[in-house]
Amino acid sequence: MANQFMPETSVLIITGLVFLLAGCTKGIVGFGLPLVGVGLLTAIFGLPTAMALLLIPALTTNLWQGFGGRDTIILLKRFWPFFVATMIFTYPGTLALSRGNVNYLTALLGALLLSYSIFSLNRSQFAVPAHLEKMLNPIIGMISGILAGLTGVFTVPGVVYLQSTQMPRDQLVQAMGILFTLSTIGLTASLGAQSILTSKLALLSLAGLPPTIIGMLVGTWIRKRISEKAFKSIFLIALGALGLYIFMRSVIALMN
Repeated sequence: MANQFMPETSVLIITGLVFLLAGCTKGIVGFGLPLVGVGLLTAIFGLPTAMALLLIPALTTNLWQGFGGRDTIILLKRFWPFFVATMIFTYPGTLALSRGNVNYLTALLGALLLSYSIFSLNRSQFAVPAHLEKMLNPIIGMISGILAGLTGVFTVPGVVYLQSTQMPRDQLVQAMGILFTLSTIGLTASLGAQSILTSKLALLSLAGLPPTIIGMLVGTWIRKRISEKAFKSIFLIALGALGLYIFMRSVIALMN
């Protein structure tokens, strides 16, 4: 555990509150569990522990999102090289977690969170022609997998790429769920192989599942009573601020 002096009760309480908030965010806007979960837990416990704690809640919620829709076969046929490459290339990304300076990786996570926030707030759109998908699927998947292994965040560039294919909204939401599910499976295997995912962290990750589900239910209730557009803007601004904080903290640590 990154903070070895923190009492076990405090660890459980803090983890539960983070996943409650992350689940609530996902319930309101349909995404954000990895971003909020890894972001906040990294600020508290450190990046490797944050990635391990995220696994079970993320996998459970993403399975429903990714494979509960009607377009599963269509999306797998269209994007399977992208999904498979993302899952496989998480492994070389996680190698750096046990061999490199974690402050560099944490700074990268902060930069990814900040860049995604800016991209979404600006509503920038890239259009990928259909005839280029076959070539881009494995390339973007490889990049997405390596970055996911380094940071535990699957959003950049994976979700940006899926958005750029201009698919209908329901297909996009399901495609993101498939991406998150397979990426989490690959990350789980990679972290286990690197001895980063211990049995103790696995139990703590399992303990994060009930507050995540409760948070999603609360988020769904809130979504029916406020403007989702307004909340999404507030969420993205807060996410960008969190990313900037993590990035600056890591840079300061590297300078000392």
